Amino acid sequence: MPKPIFPVNFADQAPKARIVQYNKKRYSIRLEPVFWRALEMVASDHDLKVGKFIGKLETIYQGPNFSSFLRVFCMISAERHLAAAEADTNKDTLLSIINASPSPAALIAQDMTIISSNNAFYNWIGEDKYALEGSSINKLFQLRTRGLLQDNLKELLTAQIEHIDARIIRMIPGKVITAQARMVRANLFNQKKQHLVIWIASAPRVASPRPS
Repeated sequence: MPKPIFPVNFADQAPKARIVQYNKKRYSIRLEPVFWRALEMVASDHDLKVGKFIGKLETIYQGPNFSSFLRVFCMISAERHLAAAEADTNKDTLLSIINASPSPAALIAQDMTIISSNNAFYNWIGEDKYALEGSSINKLFQLRTRGLLQDNLKELLTAQIEHIDARIIRMIPGKVITAQARMVRANLFNQKKQHLVIWIASAPRVASPRPS
């Protein structure tokens, strides 16, 4: 196993404070330069200036530490780009297939964290994409399978089974949404780091919750 390569020192990575402005609101944020560069790159990918991009992220942020949230966002974005880079270059990338799918679909890590989703998935969940990427699907809905979900996932990742069929239950104020879904391994990716794809396989049904 190759030894990890570390920088000689991190002197140039001391946190730096910057003031950004969006929608007449000023944000004073302190981050390491590597995270500022990552935010600028992601903002550029969305054709936004970094101040406006941070402002949009702030609108969906919930928690006590916005700087920590931005660091995690940068790492999730980097993981997404790495997943795309690991795709088999002789085939259409899995992310392109997901984005082109008319059905809700998402690329997820083994720990069920969402790496990327298509527009149909965002619309089905009813959340902003910036709020979804990096979230656990277990916080968005329940997955009910035959047998224990963790046992099924282990069999799927070790190629003992080809897919997992599940019933999705999403509860939001005033209604319950159910649908059928299927999970498969992301075979186009480096087998050293397994990913999964979840597709919503049937139109969701909406029901009002029973009074307690």
